[in-house]
Amino acid sequence: MRTIFGPVPSRRLGRSLGIDVIPPKTCSYNCVYCESGLTTHWTIARERFVDPDLVLDELTDYFRCYPQGADAITFSSAGEPTLYKPLGDLLRAIKNRFPSLPLIVLTNGSLLWDSEVRSDLTAADRVVPSLDAVIADVFTKVNVPHPRLDLDTIIEGLKAFGKDYHGQFHLEVLLVAGYNDHPEHLRELRRVIDQLNPDQIELNTVVRPPADPNVRGLSEQELHSLLPFFPANTQIVGHYCGSTPLKYDADLAVRVMEVVRRRPCTKSEMAAALSVESEELQRAL
Repeated sequence: MRTIFGPVPSRRLGRSLGIDVIPPKTCSYNCVYCESGLTTHWTIARERFVDPDLVLDELTDYFRCYPQGADAITFSSAGEPTLYKPLGDLLRAIKNRFPSLPLIVLTNGSLLWDSEVRSDLTAADRVVPSLDAVIADVFTKVNVPHPRLDLDTIIEGLKAFGKDYHGQFHLEVLLVAGYNDHPEHLRELRRVIDQLNPDQIELNTVVRPPADPNVRGLSEQELHSLLPFFPANTQIVGHYCGSTPLKYDADLAVRVMEVVRRRPCTKSEMAAALSVESEELQRAL
């Protein structure tokens, strides 16, 4: 199992070198909007899916070839990263070896009720849990949680995490048209967000093909119209913006396929992240 991929053209993080230690698609949710498709291994059991040393070796090899090859290192799996049992040890080892790069974990937040998970995440510079719904029937409809998960417990886990974590605590809210964007729900969501007091809210919507083809995202205009429901520190997730270009390399096609397998994106997004022309990308494929 290859554990690193990218860099991914992230709208939030620039060129994000992804780490995926979770077999696809192993997750505690089966979200209707997921760009990685339907969950095939629905679980809340944490496991040691791969050896942490394998991840460190792959990262070392990558940065040996591309010393300026990423703006951030991000745990962003096709499944849920906190299901990886040695997560804390691996985060600390990566931060020790690559201290200058922001180390970020994107998580659905479903396991933060577990004190061990919260402790593991303290080694990351930024943690971005999701909270798409705070009313039980909306939560079930949007996130389709594992049967042993309880919404109130998840919210209490988020509160405990926000209280103890000293890094950047961002909260992602992804809105799906007709599911979790109605005023009654947004008012209740705001009440919970105020209790969590995150450093920033990242307001997102469906932009890539979702697991359920019948769901749709909100337009930019619709998102802006809903901003009054959210605190002042809310940012609508924007377009990709990277930095230092990467040189052309012979394994371009392999790296592109690794990205797309885990994080579908458009040709223009991919070309921007890898700093190549679209024609060059087309030839590589």
